[in-house]
Amino acid sequence: MAQFILGARMHDYGKGTPDEMFGKLAADGWKCTQLAYKKSIAGIKSYADVTDAVVADTVAAIQKHQVSVAVLGTYVELAIDDDSRLANAADFKSQLAVCKALGAGCMGTETTSMAKQPAGTSRERAQYLLCKSLETVLPEAERLGVTVAIEPVTYHSMNSPEAARRILDTMQSPNLKVIIDMSNLVDAGNVDRQAEIWDKVGSLLGPDIAALHFKGQSFREDGSLLSTSLEDSRTDYAGAFAMLRSLPQTLPVLREEAVPSRAASDQAFMRGFFA
Repeated sequence: MAQFILGARMHDYGKGTPDEMFGKLAADGWKCTQLAYKKSIAGIKSYADVTDAVVADTVAAIQKHQVSVAVLGTYVELAIDDDSRLANAADFKSQLAVCKALGAGCMGTETTSMAKQPAGTSRERAQYLLCKSLETVLPEAERLGVTVAIEPVTYHSMNSPEAARRILDTMQSPNLKVIIDMSNLVDAGNVDRQAEIWDKVGSLLGPDIAALHFKGQSFREDGSLLSTSLEDSRTDYAGAFAMLRSLPQTLPVLREEAVPSRAASDQAFMRGFFA
């Protein structure tokens, strides 16, 4: 029976020092977070700015406020079909030691929107490039004992539970897992077939899920995405959690697009699916 820990994405709370930011999350009742240094900590403009002193300040804030880092978010394009990919993989690799120092549950990344790819890049090609990037990252992750987690998104290179399973099977690393954003697996074309999605997530990826993202989403008449409150979302959280509750692991559940003034009501809504 899965256990769930409520958390929120830190950069939805703005920017500040580690002490300020972890303090804000703790004050609103969140127990864990997704930390992206460049998005949430003042003065961090590149990964080179994540110095030993910054990491020490972060560890002190974690201990003081009792808010753990569930996901160290490292926003790089590991599947991009251009010359920046190797530098992106090097940036990602440089943060593995930071992830270990923070005691973070995993280091996460999405897998590049197909809209960002050069014309003519196929999804098969993008998934191949993702694997080539992971080849350079995973040996160091294994050496350090750090979990790397990749997130399927319907419009990205790794776009489905089946694609995620294929990447995991190709890489054959015990340190490679997945982050499941429930809404990122739902689009206008499959919104009425969500039971199939959750069945596939559970059967193909269940024990390999390292963290969950939780946000509201609906669709405009043209099928484009529309961000909503949790209450107005078309994501079938009840169906997803019927599957997730059966998993054996402890899972951080991270509110994305958090609005601090709604923290209490969002937490109550999210908890409603935990048991």
